[in-house]
Amino acid sequence: MRKPIETTAMALAAFAMLAGGVVIGANSIHADDDWQVIERHTTNAPADTSAGAAPAAKAAGGALVACGEAARPAGEPYKTIVEQLNDMWGTNFPVYESLGAGSPHASSGGCIFYNQQFLDSLFQRWMGIDDPDTVRPMLYAIFAHELGHLAHADFDPGNAGVPVKNKELAADHFAGYSLERMGIRRLDPVEVTRYYQLTGDDFVGAASGHGNGGERTTAFQDGWHRAELGLTEQGTRPAGGLGQP
Repeated sequence: MRKPIETTAMALAAFAMLAGGVVIGANSIHADDDWQVIERHTTNAPADTSAGAAPAAKAAGGALVACGEAARPAGEPYKTIVEQLNDMWGTNFPVYESLGAGSPHASSGGCIFYNQQFLDSLFQRWMGIDDPDTVRPMLYAIFAHELGHLAHADFDPGNAGVPVKNKELAADHFAGYSLERMGIRRLDPVEVTRYYQLTGDDFVGAASGHGNGGERTTAFQDGWHRAELGLTEQGTRPAGGLGQP
């Protein structure tokens, strides 16, 4: 999710981080597998993304200002997750813990942000899960979505004319592609489906611009299957006819 695209007044739209209403097929993601990350370098890295963001500046009280947002250095496992995604894609986008109680998002300055309180509330209060083996693979998908916005250069002026919905679905596509490339196999279908049902236009309204559950599901799965077939990642071009033309 990206703040300039998503209105901050829509608190529930903050949950739209991956895909809505997904039904995970047994042939693609297995709930009974021990999840793991297999670092796989790819030659499909998006162009002009290696520079990352400008260094964060120190602010009063020991806080940082990163990409114009008050933050602190990222903790674990978020720092490692983003490092692994950067390593695979050949990018260098930094991640920070935002001091604002909002959803994970990317910024026009090239940074990725999360808020620990928000994530704790999302998984524990809204979803009722606290098993690290269930949560951690979902975190990879969430942060892959955010990195996808930066890898696709969604904030660049040249992409200003690309519909918001296309950008969001393309980030879902990127997340599915990334997880398959990393060898992450354990995403519990029941929990993932519940999580996705909290996202998408069919829950928070079309103004979220993220697409409905079916569209986001298809985008994620299209990305997964493209990676399985060894095809390139598609950027902001809508996969499978998704989004607006």
